[in-house]
Amino acid sequence: MQWSHIKTLFILSFLVLNIYLLFQFVQRQDQYDLPSLSSDDPTLDEELESENIQIDDAILNREVPDLSYLSVAQRLFKSSEVEELNSIDGVEATMSLDKTLLFAQFEEPIEMPEEGAEREMLQSIVAPYVIQAGQYTYGTWNKDLNIIAFFQTKEGAPLFLNQQAILLLYLNDDNEITHYTQTMLGDHEKQGDRSIVSPKTAIGYLLRSNNSSYLRQDQEVSEIDIGYYSRIDPEDGGEIVFAPTWKVTIEDTVDYFVNGFEGIIYPGDYTKFFTDTINENILVQARRLDEENEIRENIIQLMEGKLEEIGSEDE
Repeated sequence: MQWSHIKTLFILSFLVLNIYLLFQFVQRQDQYDLPSLSSDDPTLDEELESENIQIDDAILNREVPDLSYLSVAQRLFKSSEVEELNSIDGVEATMSLDKTLLFAQFEEPIEMPEEGAEREMLQSIVAPYVIQAGQYTYGTWNKDLNIIAFFQTKEGAPLFLNQQAILLLYLNDDNEITHYTQTMLGDHEKQGDRSIVSPKTAIGYLLRSNNSSYLRQDQEVSEIDIGYYSRIDPEDGGEIVFAPTWKVTIEDTVDYFVNGFEGIIYPGDYTKFFTDTINENILVQARRLDEENEIRENIIQLMEGKLEEIGSEDE
């Protein structure tokens, strides 16, 4: 009799546990706006057509690579690298106390090419003044803060929107470069290659998302690129894990980042990312520098000025 009661209790316990786990799974699906979608879903083409979503064939036919998660360690800058920068005429550089962030300023602002100039031209202009400039690729020009971002690359692809792997150029009102900050990640390890979702599937996640503002009727998918995105950055300076990610550009103006394995969507809010980077990293590190450091006050004033510009626009 006792065994019968115990067995019934076990069955009820497992039933409650399974219901709880199912609830958690559904809640997680809703949280990340994950629609049910497979790469060979026959109805996706119909939905894209009925919504008049315009996609170039070159995007749909793009080759889908086998990629892996990347585990990447933080790189520390060396005193010799800072000394080398300071040996360049017109450049003054220093690094944060923890050696993860480089600050540099130009005695004479560097004139920018006209808007619309080739990205390669822009990169060649700053390359002589940047440590391992070849590891970075053009990311975006944020007009709200007048900051140009270059993303560090791994496995030939950019690391999207990561505070620890980015080169930021700061422009004045005449669109001249006055300062830059740089962070860099070091060696990486691959964690097993496997196929990622196709470009069409990534676009399908945007279309079927619970957030209807991602991709709307009659819009055009103007570009798609592959790179890596990290969902969570460790607070203790440990390794960062990046997932292969599609960057989907809508109407040449808005970017969304779609995880190539899980389909999780991250809006490309560049202004928020840059303001968070300034507040959470650059200003914090600058204020920790020795008060006698000649760059310290200039960097602090520059960053606070950028944030004030955004604040005044929001009011």
